Amino acid sequence: MKFSEIVSISGIAGLKRVVGRRQDGLIISDLDGNNKKFIPSRKHLFSPLESISIYTEDDSVPLLDVLINMKASTPVDANSDGETLKNYLESVLPEFDRDRVHATDIKKLIKWFHILQEYDLIHKTDNSTESPVTE
Repeated sequence: MKFSEIVSISGIAGLKRVVGRRQDGLIISDLDGNNKKFIPSRKHLFSPLESISIYTEDDSVPLLDVLINMKASTPVDANSDGETLKNYLESVLPEFDRDRVHATDIKKLIKWFHILQEYDLIHKTDNSTESPVTE
């Protein structure tokens, strides 16, 4: 499975894998490939993880780069207080924008990290081949 196939869907918990597309929505499955179903675009918003980035003071950093940095440290509990969450993200991404990145965003980031780590999906990819490259 490629990182580019993973989406977050409004109103649906967790992360899902895109297995097909229709004009009026997506066919998704759990990350393990089970429970395929159609999700209409008129009821839900789809956010591909590869299009998400974290605000920094200068620009933004792609989500995958932040997740790779998180692999080098032990994430704090997602239910920690806001200041603890911001201090953790600062240790992973020192230049993140403290005004535009909220504690709820960091909680979601940590939860996604654990899900993606469970399925071993956090790898830097070579865009020309789309295959994982070892760190």
